[in-house]
Amino acid sequence: MDKRSTNGFTLIELIIAIAIIGILAVTMLPKWTASSLTLEFQARRMLDDIRYAQALSMVSGQRYRWVATSSTTYQITNEAGSAILFPSGSNQIALTDGANFSSNLPNNLLAFDSQGTPYVNTAYPGTTLTGTAIISLIASGVTRSIQISPQTGYGILS
Repeated sequence: MDKRSTNGFTLIELIIAIAIIGILAVTMLPKWTASSLTLEFQARRMLDDIRYAQALSMVSGQRYRWVATSSTTYQITNEAGSAILFPSGSNQIALTDGANFSSNLPNNLLAFDSQGTPYVNTAYPGTTLTGTAIISLIASGVTRSIQISPQTGYGILS
């Protein structure tokens, strides 16, 4: 009688499993390239900075603004229009690795009042944001969008 062990994989099954895992890894790798990860980081940082401007407004009771100064730089300003320092120590943030952004904001700024409501200008009482603000970041053909909702100023990354 021939007694064969039925436990475990045969060599052929093991080679096929490793080949399938290798093929899946090669097809998924482009989704995690350095440029897309860098853009993801920059988009998250920009959203955090917009939330920072909103939080400053709510805590201090004065309007702070997130202002796009070019297609690659932005800053936060106070009511007087003076740029404030970010926690990193700089007063302006520049996107890196060829990334740039554009938005549907009419004045390239987003101001917040003491309740966190977003405005699209610096006048008092001001014009509130009426539709969803979209800030699109683009680098190496990859796009990430920040959406700021009217009334609440809640921001999401999509």
